[in-house]
Amino acid sequence: MKEFNVALSGEAGQGLQTAGNLIAKSLFKAGYYIFTDKSYHSRIRGGEYIYRIRIADEPINCIKEEPDLIVSLKSDTTNTMKSVVNDSTVVLADEKSKEGLEIEAQYFPFSKLAEEAGNKKTLNVVIGGMILNLLSVPKEIPEKVLNKAFGEKESILKANIEALKSGYELNHELKEPKIDKNRKEDTIMLSGTDGTGLGAISAGCKFLSAYPMTPGTGVMLYLANRADKYSIVVEQAEDEIAAINMAIGASYTGTRAMATTSGGGFALMQEGFSLAGMTETPVVIVDAQRPAPATGMPTRTGQEDLFLTIKAGHGEFSRNIVAPRTPKEAFEYMRKAFYLSDKYQIPSIVLLSQQLTDSYFVCQKPEIEDEYNKRFIVDADENYKRFELTENGISPRAIPGGKGLVRVDSDEHDEYGFITENIDIRKKMVEKRNIKIKELKEEIDEPITFNLEAKNIVIGWGDSWGVIDEVARKNHLGYIHYSELFPLKTEVFETLKNKDFIVIEGNYSGLFAEYLSSDVRLPFIKIGKYDGRPITPTWLEKQLKGVDVL
Repeated sequence: MKEFNVALSGEAGQGLQTAGNLIAKSLFKAGYYIFTDKSYHSRIRGGEYIYRIRIADEPINCIKEEPDLIVSLKSDTTNTMKSVVNDSTVVLADEKSKEGLEIEAQYFPFSKLAEEAGNKKTLNVVIGGMILNLLSVPKEIPEKVLNKAFGEKESILKANIEALKSGYELNHELKEPKIDKNRKEDTIMLSGTDGTGLGAISAGCKFLSAYPMTPGTGVMLYLANRADKYSIVVEQAEDEIAAINMAIGASYTGTRAMATTSGGGFALMQEGFSLAGMTETPVVIVDAQRPAPATGMPTRTGQEDLFLTIKAGHGEFSRNIVAPRTPKEAFEYMRKAFYLSDKYQIPSIVLLSQQLTDSYFVCQKPEIEDEYNKRFIVDADENYKRFELTENGISPRAIPGGKGLVRVDSDEHDEYGFITENIDIRKKMVEKRNIKIKELKEEIDEPITFNLEAKNIVIGWGDSWGVIDEVARKNHLGYIHYSELFPLKTEVFETLKNKDFIVIEGNYSGLFAEYLSSDVRLPFIKIGKYDGRPITPTWLEKQLKGVDVL
């Protein structure tokens, strides 16, 4: 595989996201495979901001730490990258930001050219033009990207087009990377936020309630920006407690409903989550994980909410938990989450991370299972039993407006929804709420596996798949990788003998290894990354060498 890695380095407020998105979208349209990553501090302006773009002639699903080209707009930020700079790394910097830079750089008049274009804020577009020209991307492609972004603002568009032209015409002696444009036509460029939002819309979601909490806010905004087009009610609640209760109320009326949050917000949703379990009301919760307890690190990535979701809520009841690997899976599993939630009348949780939500991938077009739009709602007659006892625990679900009353209660109740403390009914209702898991498990996907003949098998879940897949293929390892986490399928381990199993996670404790150990009686080597940054190929290979796997 031939690749080229770019890092835009500066601070929030300098337009690096605009530049990064312009470059990434243009490269995609030109025929390259790309993967992006954003590293930024939790503040509106200032602080560290690094936008990485990995460019290749083959599909890539993770970021690489070591840049071939750095564009520096703030010395302090660029200096933090010294550990990943090597002799072949080229550093470009604005003539106005020489002071304090501790890495050898070539200086260019980016700011001056932006001012000459008519708007000093177009400095980012000057940089984008220079990089895109270096990669032989026709200027017409980024012009179309800019026109789509600023087409309704004529003066701003004009300044950006001039800045782009200046970037393309900038003289330099940089060597052009030789990367073939091999991207297949049936691929699309999506972020995890895009995939999750599209999946919800495609599944027929008509109500979203949330209190904004990074990195889950992007999904809320995605639906809010399309609410009129798709007739979706998006409500910014006063807090997460209100958000989940609103979603449950909407679902009670027959509306497919969801709430978005992060770990701290989901902690506040616990009582409402139990209410959904007790009243057997379908609801989908998106938990975009952030690292650390309490407020934690809002703009960083991690996998620390596994046990929070598995054990969420008081009392015992069934639930479904999934952690997509890619934006494509985010789309597909959002649809499935709504379907399973509807069919089994349980809450479904979709676990994301900042790495997945913020990164752009090049994916195959998602598959659309028509079955996932199926609803499971019946008409209520005069003798309707909302919690009718059935063999598989699933009662006929009706919504208000029919002949019969649809009665639900957060207290223990009988088949009609009346409060009861009858011992026999209590036992049957507990069994009813929990027996659903048996049939639900039959609909859960097996983990993805690769090269199980290998001696060393790497195990992971969620967004770690891309880096595990890349490292395993390069180093002749095997792997087992999970998206659907609860209920969990572990039959794959039954035939694996005399293997070494290494569990890779974005947390300190080895949560998934501990979870697996409750069902699979095998020794696991635990490797965790808990600094808030994504797992990368270089880091993973170093850790595997440390445990004598490589």
